[in-house]
Amino acid sequence: MQKQTLFFVSFMMVLAVAVNAQSVIVPVGGDVQNSNGSVSYTVGQIAVETAVSNEGSVSVAEGVQQPYEIQTVGVNNYPQIVLNAKVYPNPTENLAQLELNGFEIPDNGLKAYLYDGNGKLLQTLTITDDITSFQIGQYATGNYLLEVKSGNNSMKSFKIVRK
Repeated sequence: MQKQTLFFVSFMMVLAVAVNAQSVIVPVGGDVQNSNGSVSYTVGQIAVETAVSNEGSVSVAEGVQQPYEIQTVGVNNYPQIVLNAKVYPNPTENLAQLELNGFEIPDNGLKAYLYDGNGKLLQTLTITDDITSFQIGQYATGNYLLEVKSGNNSMKSFKIVRK
């Protein structure tokens, strides 16, 4: 009788763990076993869930390893393009401004593209003046990328922090 009770309790514990197990999408992972036991591991959980409400949508990156640091690395492919520009205030809560200094804006203007941390395009701005204001307050707190382009040439990129 005692063995049956122990078996039943063990079975219920295993069943409870199996029912409440987590499910993730991972790029790399595996199981390692030896005589002392076993361990499961994952590297980078890439699941993204989008929640929609009356106020808009919010992307939630699930998992433990979710860095959002954006760095510009590479070679200057267009050395003839010189753009002295700044975005302020940074960090910002709502309104930000892009200011161009000492640059003649073409007749058809420049374009600026605002991306979220997942690379999703959020806004396209047409730049026709030295100072261009844009709203960022409708988006979630986090890091955003503003890329200024002339045609297909990327001129300058900015990391903007929405607080």
